[in-house]
Amino acid sequence: MQAVVRSNPQIEDTVIGTLIFDPSYMSVVLEEGIRESHFLELVNQKIFEVLLKLWNEKGNNLTYDLIVEALKRERVIPDYIDEEKLIERYSTNFVRSVEILREYCQLLKKYALRKELVEIANEILSKDYRDPEELLEMLLDKTFELSSKRDIAPYVSLADIVPQLKETIERFEKSQSHITGISSGFPDLDRLTTGFHGGDLVIVAGRPGMGKSSFALSIAKYVAQREGLPVGFFSLEMAKDQLALRLLSFLSRIPLYDLRLGKLTKEQKEILQKSFEELQSLPIYIDDSAALSTTDLRIKALRMKKERGIELLIVDYLQLLRGVKKYSSRQEEVAEISRSLKALAKELDIPVIALAQLSRQVEQRSDKRPQLADLRESGQIEQDADLIIFLHRPEYYMKLKKKEVPPDMQGKVEIIVAKQRQGPTGIVEALFIDKLSLFEPKDPTEEEPFLEELEEEEIGDADVDLGELDLDF
Repeated sequence: MQAVVRSNPQIEDTVIGTLIFDPSYMSVVLEEGIRESHFLELVNQKIFEVLLKLWNEKGNNLTYDLIVEALKRERVIPDYIDEEKLIERYSTNFVRSVEILREYCQLLKKYALRKELVEIANEILSKDYRDPEELLEMLLDKTFELSSKRDIAPYVSLADIVPQLKETIERFEKSQSHITGISSGFPDLDRLTTGFHGGDLVIVAGRPGMGKSSFALSIAKYVAQREGLPVGFFSLEMAKDQLALRLLSFLSRIPLYDLRLGKLTKEQKEILQKSFEELQSLPIYIDDSAALSTTDLRIKALRMKKERGIELLIVDYLQLLRGVKKYSSRQEEVAEISRSLKALAKELDIPVIALAQLSRQVEQRSDKRPQLADLRESGQIEQDADLIIFLHRPEYYMKLKKKEVPPDMQGKVEIIVAKQRQGPTGIVEALFIDKLSLFEPKDPTEEEPFLEELEEEEIGDADVDLGELDLDF
């Protein structure tokens, strides 16, 4: 059984009648976003198509006689309505007020929206969706498509934009800040990227051992603590208590190992108590659900945005997400996941930082710096990302080979901007404090680093198993 789509002929006829007897109102109707698809009555659709075509050709220089001639030429008269019925039907249905006409247009759009929702319901009833996730994804796509086209943004000329642009540049000049997005907490990186921007997909990639999760958590801490902005953190690998423990170590500067042992000095306990209070105040919202699908992620992220107003979303990590259907290859699935993350960034209008693993071919080269070609399983990631960052810790590979680490290499991290859609590529340095699993700027007072252009590069990550913590105070 299918739902029935009902129209409101009086509303439709009033809009059409107004346009027939005063075509100058066409600009008002179009500004309200009305198109032929908003009319459910077929005759009204056909008349609107002819009126729109005429208006595009002649503008407001239209008369009733010209309109009737065009309706006859396009066979709307007599195939859908004869001329006598045309006058009878529409001559008593028109308005002479812009405000009232706008109200009728809004009502017309509401009936059209109801029609489209009914059509979605009928599609669900007519098709056999054996996979509930596929059905849910279809519903989300359809409803998002409907909501995004409900209001048509007006066009603007460059002359309209320039005054606002001047104000923006003047504001930047007065603030003397190079950051126009959300700061990462790493000044050198911000100088290169101008921060993270709404709608952007940021990929932070690396091999295991490079500290991807810690880097993302360091950014989350800074954004929540220093910027005061809510952050959503989806952890598909680490449990929420493990993430909280790392944040506690960041805030207290007490090594993770000491926290796990629970054998703390009196001074450390006092520091920790204050850090607990600070941790509770951080607007970071963690979801540690395992094996999330892109649909699950989208629903949860939309809820976080609506209820908590998140301004940054972090996903740890991309390859642990699932697509919504069966794929012929893993590459196809990862490509779909990448596209969905980019779409989510645009939908929420916030930066989405997704961590990603790199392929093992990094380990097979003498130079362990990663390259874009090392992005695992899909070139689609490189295509979708607005910003790709690799983490490279030379110290990690030296220790693997049991080599002595020179003082200037201890804790050194290269943050490699391998792709940036709106800016240059380059390398900046930071510090990794191993005992805290914390990334920090190399030196906030240091002059801007030397930036070197990259042709191809890439990196890895370090995730410590923290286990259960039982602190006895």
